[in-house]
Amino acid sequence: MKLFFKAIAPTIIKATKTLKQNLLKVFASVQCASLALLLMLSLLFVPNATAQNPTMTPRQVVEYALTLEKLEADFYRRANSAVQNEAVFGLPSTARAALTAYGQDEAQHVTDLSAVLRSLGGNPDAVMIPTNPNYKAILGRDPFANPTDLLLAAQYIEDLGVAAYKGQVPNLQAAGDAGKTVLAGALGIHSVEARHAAGIRELRQSLLNVNVRPWIKDPTEVIYNENRGDDPIPFSSEAFDGYATSDEVLALVRPILTEAQPAMTEPMPSTEPSTPQAPVRGLW
Repeated sequence: MKLFFKAIAPTIIKATKTLKQNLLKVFASVQCASLALLLMLSLLFVPNATAQNPTMTPRQVVEYALTLEKLEADFYRRANSAVQNEAVFGLPSTARAALTAYGQDEAQHVTDLSAVLRSLGGNPDAVMIPTNPNYKAILGRDPFANPTDLLLAAQYIEDLGVAAYKGQVPNLQAAGDAGKTVLAGALGIHSVEARHAAGIRELRQSLLNVNVRPWIKDPTEVIYNENRGDDPIPFSSEAFDGYATSDEVLALVRPILTEAQPAMTEPMPSTEPSTPQAPVRGLW
């Protein structure tokens, strides 16, 4: 027996050394892969510092978000009213139910953000939208006239809302502890807005046979700049959605945040010099 072990001992020692070397290689590979993964995650989840200068306080971010939410809630209120009054004719019950649910969500967002703003010393009543927002600015025509325009306008609004929340992450992170609560709430609303956007897109695809998917497959489908050439995240890929800064969002929304002019058979003469308004990029 001793002779047997003596004979195989070199083989066992050699095998052990080989196994140890192989294990060290595996561990080294795992470490490299882990470091690579951590580096990739850091690039994905840490916002690009040049994307937006952190100049908005948490309170200003909430006021900005509340403006958008009040506009969305008002849009769905008018959309549901148009459907109920059959001004928008032909939407099936599934679409009606979705529009109702989305409107309720937006109204709840207004309520919750108003409470957050009060806790930050702000006044939600001072965050105002026009009595009759100029929704014609979205498509260049009345979006409440038919299902096609209604759902297209809703898609533009929801997609922009998703990107708007994402664009405020740098500001809230830069605020440190003061921005943590607002950031948590914003992320909660952001995911709901994303579900709304996907739902509207699905309705356009299934009901109207529009070549669109629940996700953004082409940057021309959205009204903000989906591709960011100076960012490590490949926003041009369908696997990643872009963001929009507050300046970009407000430039798109500003024409809507004007009082809509009542329809008249004869235009009234104006004593004020007319100042042409630049068209909003991508809205029509």
